[in-house]
Amino acid sequence: MDQISRPTDRSASPTSRIDEAAQRIASAARVEDAPEAGVAVLREAGLLHLAAEETADGYRYELPWRLALRLLARIGGADLSLGRLLEGHLNALQLVALYADAAQKQRVLAAVRAGTLLGVWGADTEPRFAVSGAGELRLTGAKRYASGLGLVGLALVPYEDEARVSHLLLVPVDDPARQDAGAWHMSGMRASRSGTYRFEDLRVDETAARVGRPGDYRREPFFVGGIWRCAAAQLGAVERLVEILVAELTASDRLQHPLQSARVGQAIMAARDARLNVEAAAEAVETGSLDAELAVSLAALSRLRVETAGLEVMQLVERGLGLSSFHADHPAERVMRDLAVYLRQANPDALLLDQARRLSRRLPDLFR
Repeated sequence: MDQISRPTDRSASPTSRIDEAAQRIASAARVEDAPEAGVAVLREAGLLHLAAEETADGYRYELPWRLALRLLARIGGADLSLGRLLEGHLNALQLVALYADAAQKQRVLAAVRAGTLLGVWGADTEPRFAVSGAGELRLTGAKRYASGLGLVGLALVPYEDEARVSHLLLVPVDDPARQDAGAWHMSGMRASRSGTYRFEDLRVDETAARVGRPGDYRREPFFVGGIWRCAAAQLGAVERLVEILVAELTASDRLQHPLQSARVGQAIMAARDARLNVEAAAEAVETGSLDAELAVSLAALSRLRVETAGLEVMQLVERGLGLSSFHADHPAERVMRDLAVYLRQANPDALLLDQARRLSRRLPDLFR
């Protein structure tokens, strides 16, 4: 029996199951070509419903931030595409727990216990996603950059009405005929199975599909604030690169060279600084220890700090390991390729400018 197909002991602690799942995924050969195997590991380890604690009205989202960070970082370090899919799954679980009614929460709990992967598909394209009707809703248009095509069974799909108010629908997205993976021609994050999903003339029951009230989707600190989860998955890849750098330099007896030791020290500092930022953001968002505005700012900063750390560590790995790190079979090659693509999400310049203005008014709270 190969490493990735070996069953996981579900009686083990969540931490042990996370670590074992990450080890199995990292040791698998070319999971990039078969992300189903990695998702199966998450399913078998019970990690898809780890955050869902059953209640009388369905479930509540119950995942301590330290455990959530470990889950995202360890899986992201093993396979960043799977980390991205897991981040979307946790995002959907949390949003349903926050805003859905009892029937919807019971439906989602049953689905994730049965192994269904969830997603949040928000990026619009042409034709733009739109909703019409009442009672029975008619969906039209499409969503792009939809991660998990063929893997995600239920997705939360946000949209705005004519008044620019956000709404949220829970929609089955397992129809292969509506999936188009051909639009994703990126060098990295191939196993994320990203692409376009067409909703043209799809009809859904409004009571079952409509989640929460108008405007709920953009409520903070769980909208922009949730970006800390993306940062956590990326952090795992950064830390994995540091581990690969140290392991290869040690094995080749080059770690003692002063320049190589300096590179390792710089890489450790960058990764550790990024981790501290992600930890602060996760605690603020998930525990409510700070007001929503400041928590959102810390989440945005963590995303930016992980980006700079990732770029620095990738350069250090390339210089420290040389040409061999670009070989297709080298353990760092895919990690760097995936990380380079995943870091290029959203608009970091606009994010920095916005948060600089906000935080300049909150320095006493930030530096206390």
